[in-house]
Amino acid sequence: MTRADTLATQAYQAIRLALLHGQLGPDVFYSENSVASMLGISRTPAREALRQLETEGLIEVLPQRGFRVRRISAAELVEFYDLRGLLEAYVVRTLCQRVDERLLRSLRHILERQQLAADDVTEFIGLDEEFHLSMARSAGLQRTARIVASLRGVLWLMGTRIVDNPLRRTDVIAEHEAIVAALEQRDAAAAAEAVTHHIRATAQVALARDGVAEPPDGAAAAAVPAAGAGRVARPSRGR
Repeated sequence: MTRADTLATQAYQAIRLALLHGQLGPDVFYSENSVASMLGISRTPAREALRQLETEGLIEVLPQRGFRVRRISAAELVEFYDLRGLLEAYVVRTLCQRVDERLLRSLRHILERQQLAADDVTEFIGLDEEFHLSMARSAGLQRTARIVASLRGVLWLMGTRIVDNPLRRTDVIAEHEAIVAALEQRDAAAAAEAVTHHIRATAQVALARDGVAEPPDGAAAAAVPAAGAGRVARPSRGR
């Protein structure tokens, strides 16, 4: 990786953190210069990072006006969790065919760090991403891993509200542990069910949070399925 690539990656991470913490919000137009100055980064890597975020659908660029953070509709959010459910069930089913003790130790280590970071929401979310992407990459599914990584940008756009409740953070760790336990048993059906349950629970919290509208009628008729097919349930409550 070249120095330019490293700077662009650092700029990308800095902008994602700014999105997570609401430093960059929707309905405001920003310039490359203003963002670079705000975050203390150079303009060129900031431009490269913004191009990546535009590709991921997190920002929109308007000629002569700059860029603004996109608002994610409820219907798009349902689609996001539907896709995650399908892709990540596929990931863990594939992973069961090649999981070894080294990978299990690595996943457990991530979970140990996540438990220690339970009071640091930023670190907690970063470790959540590391956990999910580690599984996709370890399964040898490089294209799937890239798709999952690009989809997860939506979580940074939503900010910290998905896990702002300590009880939800406790539940997330337990749900991750269930995924690892199923992988340890090489039980593909149980692993798919565990990851599906986890994504379903997160979707219900996300859709129920203040500021996220109900999905349009018919947009989410049933839950993300156990072991892989279907849609996100319309939530009745969130934590």
